[in-house]
Amino acid sequence: MKRIRAVFLDIDGTLMSIRRHAIPESARAAVTAARASGVLIFLCTSRARQFLTNVGGIGYDGLVCLTGAHCSDAAGRDIHCEQMHWRDILQSVRYVQRAGQPFIALAPDRIFAEQPGRPEVIHALAVGGLRPQDVAGGFSLFDDFREERPDDEARVKALNILQVTGFFPSGPEERAFMALMPHSHAQRWTQDFVDIVSDTVDKALSMEVMARHFGFGLDETMAVGDGANDLPMLRRAAVGVAMGNAPDEVKRNVGFVTSDVDEDGLQRALERFL
Repeated sequence: MKRIRAVFLDIDGTLMSIRRHAIPESARAAVTAARASGVLIFLCTSRARQFLTNVGGIGYDGLVCLTGAHCSDAAGRDIHCEQMHWRDILQSVRYVQRAGQPFIALAPDRIFAEQPGRPEVIHALAVGGLRPQDVAGGFSLFDDFREERPDDEARVKALNILQVTGFFPSGPEERAFMALMPHSHAQRWTQDFVDIVSDTVDKALSMEVMARHFGFGLDETMAVGDGANDLPMLRRAAVGVAMGNAPDEVKRNVGFVTSDVDEDGLQRALERFL
């Protein structure tokens, strides 16, 4: 196996404890040591950059946000953005507006929301240790898309939506919603909500984007995660590591399982392979 030159780290449940909403000191020290040795660190998350306000004090070389749809360097310069199909966005927004359901749509520089004060939205933020006031730039409200207009395509494309979040469990409701979005796929890591991106996007494809930009091979990569949405990158990396708090579905698909995020799991993984 080649020397690992780049590590892709999920945030919630991997780098950051979901129970304590904090980065363990052991994880912080291990990431710092890895970068000091010349290893590139990429944070790879379904969060938007605007949702990273409580992920401070950790050094990194690049960000993979919105489940791979938005890649940027440490200075915030965009490397890649993958917009969702405009008709998928139109049909999903029209559906939630007519049904009176909460909904979030994420662009590189703005967060659009339908009913952002609903308990479902507040809870989704709390899963990541956030409150509405912690969201950088706050929420922007959608225009009214309930009725068809000749300029619908232009209106939607101007929003530059890269990921949407729906608030329903997996099952019939999710399948019915996804039927409105034939060019997209669901990336779920919790039963409380689902992140939806273009069907050309996942965390593994974002690894390829970063590898081309920074000049390393995928056979020189390591990925660590705990959710089902991490599986593409865990399978694609030369070394895929599941956290001890990951579900069995994730653990079965990797070559190595470390301990829980609150039991120095990330530190153990990095020290084992770097």
